[in-house]
Amino acid sequence: MKRNFRDELNQAIDFSSVLTQICAFSSFSCSKEKILNALPQFNKLEIQEQLNYAKEAIQFEQKGGLLNLSGANDISLPVSKAEKQMTLTSKELISIYHFLTAVKQAKQSLNSSEFIELTNLAQSMDGCTRLMDSIISKIDLTGSVKEDATPALKSMHKALVDTRLALQSKSRQFLKKNSSKLMENMTTTVSGRVVVLVRAQDKNAFGGMIHGQSSSGLAYYVEPSSFVADNNEISSLVIRIEEEKKRICKELSMQVKKHALALTSALETLTIIDVAFTKAKWAIRYDGCIPSLQSRDHSLYLEHAKHPLIDEKKVVCNTYELNDQQACLMISGPNMGGKTVTLKTIGLFVALAHAAFPVLCHKAILPFYQSMYFDIGDHQSIENNLSTFSSHISRLSHICQKSDENSFILLDEIGNGTDPLEGASLAVAILEYLISKKSTIITSTHYSQVKTYGKANEHVLVSSVEFDPETLKPTYKYIPGVSGASYAFHIAREYHLEESILKRADFLKNENEKQTEKELEKLEKLQNDVLKQKERFNALIEDAHRVQKEAYEKEKEIEKRKAELDASYQEQLNEMLEKKKAQAKEILTMLRKEKTGKQHKQIEKMHELDLLNENVVENVEEEKKEFKVGDYVKISGLNSHGEIVDIRRNEATVLTNGMKMKVKLSKLEPMHKPQIKKTTYKAHVESVSSRFPLELNLIGMRVEEGIAALDKYLDQAVVKHIKQVRIIHGMGTGALRTAVWKDLKKQPNVSKFTSAGPSEGGLGATIVILK
Repeated sequence: MKRNFRDELNQAIDFSSVLTQICAFSSFSCSKEKILNALPQFNKLEIQEQLNYAKEAIQFEQKGGLLNLSGANDISLPVSKAEKQMTLTSKELISIYHFLTAVKQAKQSLNSSEFIELTNLAQSMDGCTRLMDSIISKIDLTGSVKEDATPALKSMHKALVDTRLALQSKSRQFLKKNSSKLMENMTTTVSGRVVVLVRAQDKNAFGGMIHGQSSSGLAYYVEPSSFVADNNEISSLVIRIEEEKKRICKELSMQVKKHALALTSALETLTIIDVAFTKAKWAIRYDGCIPSLQSRDHSLYLEHAKHPLIDEKKVVCNTYELNDQQACLMISGPNMGGKTVTLKTIGLFVALAHAAFPVLCHKAILPFYQSMYFDIGDHQSIENNLSTFSSHISRLSHICQKSDENSFILLDEIGNGTDPLEGASLAVAILEYLISKKSTIITSTHYSQVKTYGKANEHVLVSSVEFDPETLKPTYKYIPGVSGASYAFHIAREYHLEESILKRADFLKNENEKQTEKELEKLEKLQNDVLKQKERFNALIEDAHRVQKEAYEKEKEIEKRKAELDASYQEQLNEMLEKKKAQAKEILTMLRKEKTGKQHKQIEKMHELDLLNENVVENVEEEKKEFKVGDYVKISGLNSHGEIVDIRRNEATVLTNGMKMKVKLSKLEPMHKPQIKKTTYKAHVESVSSRFPLELNLIGMRVEEGIAALDKYLDQAVVKHIKQVRIIHGMGTGALRTAVWKDLKKQPNVSKFTSAGPSEGGLGATIVILK
C-alpha cells in the first residue's frame, strides 16, 4: 500500500525529487535514508513533534549555532554483529568511536534551555564514555590496533623490530660476501620471508630453502641457512601479534555488546537530530518556513510560495488562499500556461507539511488532512487495456468512493479525454459531489461550462495563471477570482494557421456561445483590467515610498555631514583660540614685566595683542556697536576696563588704570562705570549672586521643555543682576543647541553669546553675556 502511495506521489507531484534535494544537506546515511523514505503521515501529534524539532533547528542555525556531526555513521551492522558475539574488526570498532564522538559533540552543542526539544533529545543519548576510552586506548584513528595496546603486544612488536634489524644486518654481510654468485645485490621477500636471487648453478651453495625460480629460469629465490632462524622468528612473532590483536578486538566487541541498546538508541536519536537540521538547512537555503497545521476549519493559506524544483532565478512566487467556505480552487488558462505547476506546488506543500517537512513559503497555514488523492498526468495502461480517459475515470471513481471531509484531492483537467460537452457535464457532477462531501479540491479545467459553474458556486474560487497574449508566453502569475482564457486562436495564429480557418472558427465560437457566457467573459475581462490597474497603482505607491525613503536617507546623510563639518570647524576654531590665548598670555606676562619700563615698549606689546585679535573668527553674529568719546567700556580678552578718550576710524583710545591703550572697536563692550558702593550693599549682592546658579543644565530635556526652562532662568538672572551665565545643552543631534541659540537671539536682555571654550564644555555649552 505504501509503495503504491509513494509511486502516486512521485508521479503526481515529484515528491521523491524534492526529498532528494533536501537530503543533500544531511550529515550521514541514516538521515538520508530516513528522508528519502518519508511519506505523509496522518498522526498530527507525530507530525507536530517533528516540525517542532525542525523549527528549533532553524532558530539554532539562524542564531549562529554550530552543530558538527562529521563523525556520525551507520553503526547498526557492527552493533548487530557484536550482539551475535561476533568479533568486530578494528575498522568497525573505530567507526563506533567516531559515532560516539558525534554524539558527544551533539550533547555539547545542544545544551540550552532556549532549544528545549532538541536539548532533551540530545541529552537523552548515552555517550558510552568508558567504551569510547577503551576503544581509543587500543585502536588508533586510522582503524589499526595500536602497537602498545597491551604490554604483551608492545613486547612482541619490540622483538619483531629487533629480529628484523638483526636479519637486515646478516643480509648486508651476506650480500657483500657472496655478490659474485647473486643475480642482484639486494634481498627480496617471498611469502613473508627474506630471500636472495641466486644464479642457477649456485642455488645449492648456501643451504637453506629454495622458494622458487625466476621467470627466465636463470636464477632461483633462495633463503640461505643463515636467514632461516630469523625468518622463523619473524613469522612466529607476526602470527602471535595477529592473535593478540584479535584477542583485543574480541574483548572490545564484548564491551560493544554490553552497550548495544544504548548505541542503537543513540543512533536513532542522532538520526532524528540530523533529519531536523537537514530540514532546517534546506529551509534556510531556499527561504522556507515551518508550516502550521490546523484542525479548526478548511481554510488554506500559502504566502509567497515557490516550487523547489524550478530554477531560483526563474521561479515566480505566488500566494494561494482558500477560506473555510471555499472547498474548491479551480484554475483555468491555456495549455503550458502554468496551471499544472500551480496544482503541483499546492499539492507538494500539502504532502511535505504532512510528512513534517518545511515548505518554501513565507507563511503556510494548512488544514490537517487524513487522506490525500491525486489524479495528474496520463495513467493509461496497455497491460490493463485502459485508455487515458478510462484510467482517468477509474481514478475519479476511487476518489469519490474513498474521500470525505478530511480529504485533500488534486485533479488536473477534470473530465478531459472525451467529448467536451459530456466531459464538462461529468466534471461539474463530480465537483458537486466532492464539494457536498466537504473535501478540499484543487483542480484545473479548460471547459467554459465548468468555469461557469465555478463562477456561480460560492464554494468554488475560480482563478487563473496569467498568460501574455502578445508574447504568447505564460507569466506564471496566479490571479485569484479571474478565470483565464485558452488563447487557442492566438497560439494557432502564431503557428501560421490559415487566417480564413481562424475567422471561421471565431464565427462558430460566437454562434455557439450563450449570451450569459459572453457577459461572463466581458465581466472577467473587466475584472482582469481592474486587477492590472490595481497592480500598477500599487507599484506607483511602492515607487513613491522608495523615493521618499531615499530622500529621507539623503537628508539624514547631509545632516550628518553638516554636523561633522560643524564639529571639525569648531574643533579647529577652539584649537586656534587656545593657541591665541597662549600667545596673549605670553604678551601679557611681558607687559607686566615692562610696567616699569619705557612706554613705547608697552605700546608695541599692545599692538602685538591687537594683531592676534584680528585673525580670531567670531563664532556668533554680533550687532554692530557704536561708541563715542566718554563711553565706559570693557576690553574683550583682557580683564581691563576704562573710558574712551579718543576714537579714530576703527580704533579707540581707552584710559585704563592710568594708561592709554589703543584697541579695535570690535573688541570693546559697553559697560556701566563702576560705582563706589557701601560695604553692606556689596555683601548683599554677593550673597544673592552666590545663591543663584551661574549655569543651567538642559541635557535630557525636550526642545520645548528646555526653552521654557531657559527663558525662566534668564529672567531670574536679569533680576539678580548676573552678567554672565553658562547654558549646558550637550551636542547630541544638535536640535537643542540650535533651539537655544535661536531663542537667545530673541532675548532683549542678552548682549552676546558664544560657544564655550574646550575647558568649559566646547560645543556642548554656550556662554551668555547679559546686559
